[in-house]
Amino acid sequence: MENLRFAVIIPVFNKWELTRDCLKSLRRFTPGDEFEVIAVDNASSDATLVDLDPLGSALFGLRFKSIRNHTNRNFAAACNTGAKLAQAPFCFFLNNDTLLTENWAPPLEESLQNNPSLGAVGPLLLYADKTVQHLGVAFLTAGVAHLYRGFPLAHPLVSKTRCFQAITAAAFFVSRELFFAAGAFYEEYRNGFEDVELGLRICQLDKKLTCVPKSQVIHLESQSEGRNNDPSEFNEKLFQQRCAELFYPDYHLHGLSDGFRVVYDDSLNQSLLLPEKDDLALREQVTVSGSLNLSRLLQATQKNPYWFWGHEHMARELEKQKLFQEASAYYLQAFSIYCTLEGAKKLLKIAALTADTKLAKEADTYLAQIITLKNDQELCASILKRNIATAEKFNDKFLLRLSEQKLAELYK
Repeated sequence: MENLRFAVIIPVFNKWELTRDCLKSLRRFTPGDEFEVIAVDNASSDATLVDLDPLGSALFGLRFKSIRNHTNRNFAAACNTGAKLAQAPFCFFLNNDTLLTENWAPPLEESLQNNPSLGAVGPLLLYADKTVQHLGVAFLTAGVAHLYRGFPLAHPLVSKTRCFQAITAAAFFVSRELFFAAGAFYEEYRNGFEDVELGLRICQLDKKLTCVPKSQVIHLESQSEGRNNDPSEFNEKLFQQRCAELFYPDYHLHGLSDGFRVVYDDSLNQSLLLPEKDDLALREQVTVSGSLNLSRLLQATQKNPYWFWGHEHMARELEKQKLFQEASAYYLQAFSIYCTLEGAKKLLKIAALTADTKLAKEADTYLAQIITLKNDQELCASILKRNIATAEKFNDKFLLRLSEQKLAELYK
């Protein structure tokens, strides 16, 4: 096959309906024939067994191939297998729980062609309701996060182009040569963190990563069977062993760059809040004759996903009306913005009112963690001292000042 521009590599494991819809969307929204499709089946036992090859051949002809592993070798190994078989110069790793949209490919190709400093790019990943699932990975002092997850597509920050130390492999566009030069996906991970490490390895080769907002893909997220069977602690421990010296905390740096206020919450994580003047201005906008206007409050919280006060008060108003399910979503959003002891108690209460056992378990865990910190001054101090050491290592004056102030408050 000549003139191939890229190979789409899709690891699959059961959930045939997801793979079917993914392949159909790929064919519908990818004009021309200058690409190949490689599906790597991790020992599926459902309709994938009989339906994958016929559908792939019908949609893509000789440019489709499938490989079947005899056991489930997980995401990383499946992707590496597909990349080794690819003939095109670029690889597009794609989860089967995704749906392509119109004009998804050109912005990715053009970004790499027009910017030699870029090593890998990805599309803006959206939930089905057109809110953000992924626009880049941000590093906390402990852990990682999808930056601005849940933001509406229309929010100005969503269309901003940024460089990251890592982006998700759910939709990951990279040259085949660079992919292998960076070591490919490390296969010991169990469906998690292999993409984070690969991003860091690419950065070590003096290349940058970004998500391209003009390219958009719907991501149903974590739908693959067995996706969360392995404890996350395994992947996190392995990642720390292999990559502890390769990354620096940048969650707060992204927040500061985008105009947010950065503070420590009760779990000693950094939270991004609206500037105080913006917070006060919004409160005035949603208050009419001394009372909250629910319609205005609803609109304001939708436009400002990190408005803690707004989400918390929306939840309270809904709870007063005994709309407990609706209130639960706002309490959860408020807690995700700014984690507090009072917020954990509210989550536990609303979980009981809605009979949400999953939320109750999560809230109970959060509550126990926060209470532990509240009652253990030395533990808090050790966390903050570790953050101070990290700030000094990277000459991060803001993180240093923030951590030193919090430590001083601890001993007042």
